[in-house]
Amino acid sequence: MNVAAALRAPAFVRGLAELSPAADRTWLLGLGLGLGLTLLAAFGPGGAAAGAFWVYAGLLARAALYLRAGDALHGRGGAALAGLFRCGLVAGFGELLVDGWLVHGVAHGRLVYLPPHDAVLLASPVWMPLAWACVIVELGYPALRLYARLARRLPVVPAALATSLVIGLAAGVTIGCYEYLADRAGWWRYAPANAMLGEFCALYIPLGEALMFLAILPVAAHALGEGRPSRAREIDAGAAFAVAIGAGYGLAYLLLEAGRPLG
Repeated sequence: MNVAAALRAPAFVRGLAELSPAADRTWLLGLGLGLGLTLLAAFGPGGAAAGAFWVYAGLLARAALYLRAGDALHGRGGAALAGLFRCGLVAGFGELLVDGWLVHGVAHGRLVYLPPHDAVLLASPVWMPLAWACVIVELGYPALRLYARLARRLPVVPAALATSLVIGLAAGVTIGCYEYLADRAGWWRYAPANAMLGEFCALYIPLGEALMFLAILPVAAHALGEGRPSRAREIDAGAAFAVAIGAGYGLAYLLLEAGRPLG
């Protein structure tokens, strides 16, 4: 993937110009739905059974919102929301392999899924690819917005680097908070590790998420660019981000946990 060429591609530049307040509102509504229902799952009544209900409700509502935007906001940024969602869905299915490693392959900070009656794909709840698709929209769309603003003032490469650093940091912080809510909601938690974020999350997880989202802008540029039919680009971009997910978690685990006795 030639990152600079992808960022300069006319179709991608046109797509950035189409981003509109209507697309912003759709993104914000999806973000608010996800956060609101996650808080309800974490702190509301009903325990784990209610938590499972709210995760499905939130993901299905956000999926419908982002996919509908592709037609409802044609020429106003809807293509970016829908394209990021489809790209994220491919990445989410690829992430199932990474989840298998996090559940069965790591010595410290093992991922433990909690809902006892959830359908499972490999080692993950069946809804996990949908969750990744929503997260990729909700971090990928502001990456596009930020890059579009910076690219008016900076050359392509500095604008892209600045965007990637901001979104990577945002991913580490926001998804780190989400890990706490997931534990509260009874969705998953982590076994003890050498470096922990409180008692609920191994620190290599939010670090890995910060690292993987450094790649979101070039991945989005490829998915929304030109050169081949759009579905092929979205599949390629989703597969590339699945690799970034594995690389992010793997590098973070090597930095914080690998080769160290649990103490």
